[in-house]
Amino acid sequence: MNDNLKSRLQKNGLVSERLVYLVDKYDLSSITEILDIGSWHLGQAIELYQLFPDAKVSAFEPVPESYNLCLQNRNSYGIDDSKISVFNVALSDVIGEVKFYAVDPTTSSSPNIGASSLLKFMDGLNGSFFSQTWNQKEILVDCLTLDKWCNDNQKDRIDLIWMDTQGTELSVLKGAEKTLKDVKVILTEVGLKPYYEGHSMKKEIDEFLLERGFIEIDESFELNGFDYEANTIYVNENNFTQR
Repeated sequence: MNDNLKSRLQKNGLVSERLVYLVDKYDLSSITEILDIGSWHLGQAIELYQLFPDAKVSAFEPVPESYNLCLQNRNSYGIDDSKISVFNVALSDVIGEVKFYAVDPTTSSSPNIGASSLLKFMDGLNGSFFSQTWNQKEILVDCLTLDKWCNDNQKDRIDLIWMDTQGTELSVLKGAEKTLKDVKVILTEVGLKPYYEGHSMKKEIDEFLLERGFIEIDESFELNGFDYEANTIYVNENNFTQR
């Protein structure tokens, strides 16, 4: 399986660039349930499906416009719901209808909807912190915990989580206490300096996951374009067979 996966790794694929840190060390053959949390355009979910064609990918995108974009992109690849399912919900540590702060492309100098979050931007960042001005509009979205979603959808195990939720990654993990017991690997964005109100920081995520058996692959840590956030990988070696 790993040799087949290595042959599928895409030269310029974002997921492929991250899986390089896993493919020679861990047996990936048992990965059959994958989550893409904070999908935006479904790009990484589609790449995950292409890399793990026997797996089921579930993607989560709360912004209605981005959710519709996910569906359009899935259809453009001719992929059906049995392979990639898309859910128009946010994941966090609460259940119910919640306020969400979507980037408003009509009033922002750059329509970066991917910066939408359950959190507000901190005051005074636009213009100085960002090279572009991103204005948020408040909307209401449905929110679930991952544990609740897994129960509702009869998922008894999740193997791999790809996550980019713009500062709420720790809240997602707190809502997944039961689910995390079987997770093998988490590929996620982590905050280094806050730019949202209540932005979770890498140190908090490190501590939370370490208490649950996850260790960071140190060499996988890389800045995500600037020094406010980074990408990294955590694995639970109790659930993962080493090669």
